[in-house]
Formats: sequence, structure tokens, C-alpha cells
Amino acid sequence: MRGSPRVHLTVTPAAATGTLVAYLYDVDLLGTGRLVTHAPYTWLSGGRQVLDLALPATAWNVPAGHRLALVLDTEDPLYFDANPYGASISVSGPSWVDVPLR
Repeated sequence: MRGSPRVHLTVTPAAATGTLVAYLYDVDLLGTGRLVTHAPYTWLSGGRQVLDLALPATAWNVPAGHRLALVLDTEDPLYFDANPYGASISVSGPSWVDVPLR
């Protein structure tokens, strides 16, 4: 993988404002993940959101037998968030991850 992975998500938040953090992991055969790249996204208006998020560029070799996993979270101690307490987010289609290959 060489370049900036892109995440396309369709989300419906329960609150008008919120933050989502997308993480891309390399997961080995035992289920242990190594963080490849990540990025936050904050919205300030409610309703269905279509997010196109470019993750920071990376150069990562995914070994044979490993897989990539996308993890979504609403809290990360590195970032301030705009999530009201107890608010939920639903992810629906169409959603995908575009991984640049060399």
C-alpha cells in the first residue's frame, strides 16, 4: 500500500454534531492489529452524512495472510470531539475503503 487510503461512509448520526475517527489496521492471522493510519472527521449539521475522508498517506507492506480492517470510533484521546453524551451513529451503504496499491 502506497499513498492515501480513502474512506467513503454513509452515516446517520442521532445528534446534530459529532466526530468520527477512522482507523485502518493491518491484522495478522492471530487477530493482532497494527495501526497503519487514522484520521478524525467532525460534522456540524444533523441528518444523513456522506463522508469522503482521505487518511494520511502511508507506505505499508501487508504481509501474505494478513488483512486490512477499518475501525470506526467516536472517542479518541488525541482529538477533541463534538459528540453529545450517549449519541449514536448508524453506518449504512454505500460505504467502502479505497486502498492505493503500488
